[in-house]
Order: sequence, then C-alpha cells, then structure tokens
Amino acid sequence: MKKPLVSRLYKFSDATLVTTGKEKIAFMRRDAAAFTPFGISAALLSSLETAINTFSNTITDIEAVSNQTGVTASKDAKADQLRVAIRTVMARVELKYGTSNAVYRKFGTEALSQQSDSDLLITGKRVVRVGTEFLPTLTANGLTVAMLTAITTLCNEFENLIIDLKIKIGERDIAQEDRVEAGNNIYHILVKYTTMGLSIWETSDVAKYNDYVIYNTINSEAPEVATLPAV
Repeated sequence: MKKPLVSRLYKFSDATLVTTGKEKIAFMRRDAAAFTPFGISAALLSSLETAINTFSNTITDIEAVSNQTGVTASKDAKADQLRVAIRTVMARVELKYGTSNAVYRKFGTEALSQQSDSDLLITGKRVVRVGTEFLPTLTANGLTVAMLTAITTLCNEFENLIIDLKIKIGERDIAQEDRVEAGNNIYHILVKYTTMGLSIWETSDVAKYNDYVIYNTINSEAPEVATLPAV
C-alpha cells in the first residue's frame, strides 16, 4: 500500500516551532515541581530539547532546492554543449547530402532545440553511430573521429547529470518527508506537555496559564489555541 502524503500539523514556520519549543521547555523547567506529578520529568524535557536541536540542524528545503537548482543548471549547460557539438556534425552532413536526403534524415536531429533530455541523449548517441557509419564519405567535408568522440563524452557527462538530478530530487523528497514527520512529532509532544500546563494553571495563575498557550497560526490575526493532535 502506498504511504499517504505527510502533512504538517502546525501552520507556523519551522523556525517558530524551534523557538516556541525551547521557550515552553524553559517554562516547564521553571515549573518542574508542578509537572513532576504528571510524569513529565527532566529526562523527558531533555529528550524533547534534543529532538528540537536535531530538527533545527537538519537541512532545510531552501538548501535542498539550491542543491537541485545547481545540478539542473549544470545539466542544462551540458545539454547546450551537446546540441552545439551535434550541429557541428550536421553542418558537415548537410554540406555533403543536403537536408532532404535519406542519409541526413537518418541522423534524426530534427527540432533539436525542442527535444527533451532523454530524446537529446538518444539523438547524441545516434549521431555518433550514424556518423561513424558514414565517416569515410564525410571526412572530405571536415567530419573527424575526434568530433564523434567529443559527442560520446558529452553524452556520458549529460547522462550522469540527468541521473544526478533525479537523485537530488529524490533526496529532497525524502528529506522533506523526514523533516515534516520530525516536526510533527515535536509539535505533538509539545502540545501534549503545554496542554498539561494549561490544565495546571487554568484556575490558579493567569500569567503562567498564558505561558503555555501555543498559537497555531502564521501571524497574529485571529489566533487559534492549538489542541492536541489525534494519534
């Protein structure tokens, strides 16, 4: 069965989750004596703090996107180099056979600039095969083994970059899912603990009660007191 999409339980930023979590832990340590009878120990608070610190230090989506963008730029630049190398060969083929000849069409380089990455890769490899086949008749027009070898090298480099990009996309998806799950776990525990704090101080201390309120909202408009998520 396919794993369901993981959604964030909290509406504010990850940075707010970190700062809010540390703030509430500080309040709970201040009020440790009131929490101890409910089983919320110093060890549990330290465990939550460790989880928050680990979460804070993990790679963010901004960094993952930057890594992915860098590989995409390299791939696109390599594709441009490959197109130039293919056109250099095809200029020799056109000079020899023209563009309507069956030999020219065998290279299959139509709409080169519009081809997808996979189609461009296949085209590059085909140009090398067909170019090698007709090399004896195209040598006089300037086609060389070095040109075909250069295209093979570019194809290999281009293919590696395509694979690298796929890996980066996959890594980003995994990292984001892991990050959402980690954030949700922190939020769930944090709400459970602060809900206990609200219960403790609800009828005895307004100031301390307010210390344990979490506003599950992006901004200060229409704040919503967070409730315990279902498990």
